[in-house]
Amino acid sequence: MSKVIKCELDTDSLDKAIQELEKYRQGLENKLKMFVDSLINAGVQVANIRLSQTVGDSTDANLNFAFGVWNGDIVSAYIELGGKDALFVEFGAGIAYNTGAQHPLASKYGYGVGTYPSKYGHNRAINPGYWFFRDPPGSKNVVRSIGTMATMPIYYAAETMRNNAIMKATEILAR
Repeated sequence: MSKVIKCELDTDSLDKAIQELEKYRQGLENKLKMFVDSLINAGVQVANIRLSQTVGDSTDANLNFAFGVWNGDIVSAYIELGGKDALFVEFGAGIAYNTGAQHPLASKYGYGVGTYPSKYGHNRAINPGYWFFRDPPGSKNVVRSIGTMATMPIYYAAETMRNNAIMKATEILAR
């Protein structure tokens, strides 16, 4: 998006050029916010769909997000997965639902299918397809778990935003 501003070297012409530059700057800021909002909207849609596909024992996960927010000269936004089961929903838990496909970033963060990181090292499912845990931790209440499918809402939201960035920028600049 280019703009040509012509002016003469007199006060009135320079004032008009300054006003045009300010209008152009404001238009760029609006387009930047539209760009960020467009990417976040696409990411939130994908994350919501993935989150709604969660299968298994872990259901306490929710999306939090903010569209373009100005902080001085910087516009920012975020999508986050919250709730006590957020990691289970993102990375999966147990081998019942996660045979084969694994979160592409699992090993980077120390997670893996059929494992659960704890202060005692990685715990492995002791029975094929399920394991037991105490809820709350330390209590006598033993729960049998078949795990949770890795639906990866944040991974796919980020992938969607990355894959659409150039297309969205081109689309918005053309307006």
